[in-house]
Amino acid sequence: MQQSSLLEQSVSLRQIELIVLDLPQKMHFVSGIGERKSRRTLIVKWTDEEGRVGYGENSCRPDPYYSAEYLEAAVVLIQKFIVPFLKPKQTYQEILAILKRIRGWNFTKAAIEAAAFQLASQDANYRLSDDIQAAPIARVPVGISLGIYTDAVEAYDVVQNAIEAGYQRLKFKISPFADTKVFDAINPLLFDNQVYTGFDANGSFGMNDLDALEYFVNTYQTIIEQPLPPDRFDVYQAAKLRFPDLRVCADEEVKNIGGLMKLHHLNAIDELNLKVGRVGGIANSIEILNYCHQHNISCWIGGMFETGIGRLLNLQFAAHLPHARAHDLSPSKRYFIQDIIAPEVTMKDGFTDWREMLTNCKIIQEQLDKYTAEKVVLSLDR
Repeated sequence: MQQSSLLEQSVSLRQIELIVLDLPQKMHFVSGIGERKSRRTLIVKWTDEEGRVGYGENSCRPDPYYSAEYLEAAVVLIQKFIVPFLKPKQTYQEILAILKRIRGWNFTKAAIEAAAFQLASQDANYRLSDDIQAAPIARVPVGISLGIYTDAVEAYDVVQNAIEAGYQRLKFKISPFADTKVFDAINPLLFDNQVYTGFDANGSFGMNDLDALEYFVNTYQTIIEQPLPPDRFDVYQAAKLRFPDLRVCADEEVKNIGGLMKLHHLNAIDELNLKVGRVGGIANSIEILNYCHQHNISCWIGGMFETGIGRLLNLQFAAHLPHARAHDLSPSKRYFIQDIIAPEVTMKDGFTDWREMLTNCKIIQEQLDKYTAEKVVLSLDR
């Protein structure tokens, strides 16, 4: 991040509220990590001395199965190692320096940064396009992430509905235990309609699971997101030796610019799923996105089933990837019975008008309160 106007922008702070939400989902979701029936997430509400508010979302899971951090511990980390070092007034760059001292905990740091960024960027009249090496597009292509299904009839109906809705990509969660007969049943739909198809294993295929991976590699000849465990280059080498045409989209394995550069230099990445939270926030995401632009690495924006708060930020980054075929940024109604913003994030003909969403969507306090499971208020009156 090079724009001195933003880095030098003063940000005041009166209090931070940590709001744990529990949003009911329309349906349960199964991946290689586990099953989820509702979305527990942490919202950071930053209030400055003038009473203005900035919001950030910590989209880590409530368990340490995707990354090392988890929701309850994130609350403690903010209480003990972030808020005590913040001052009633500091620059945006000083906030980044406080966060940088903490090793790991990227989702948590990203939420704090996002909340401060809303206020600092407004005062500095800053836009992501000031730093990102690609002009934003008007409409963002939207893909859908589908869970692991055990019922072929149910899966067929879901796929048919997704195709009719106009999604630009269908991505299926898979694991070594996924029933390939379900995919045999839906393949006519995918192939006959020439659907852009992807898969996401969440690192669930280990050294002993390559037989199960063979079905997906050979049947679809498509890219597979994080098929192998993060940081296990030995497993990657074994998989490439067996499947020379295996193409990998990195997800969990890239936590920072160094992780991306390592995979790039090892020729072990074909595509990147960039998640703003996973890499530690806005400044880090800009650096990574620009590296992808400079080195022609295909990149798209992934999601962690964020509420409208995190989804709107993701859309802004997605807009700066003009060559991406789709992003995991489905409309709010796809997942939640009710989001905490209105109007909710929507999609038309497989695309989202991100500028319209950013301008019109507002947080609805009544809905925020309705789904609040816990709240911690941290005041700087000390």
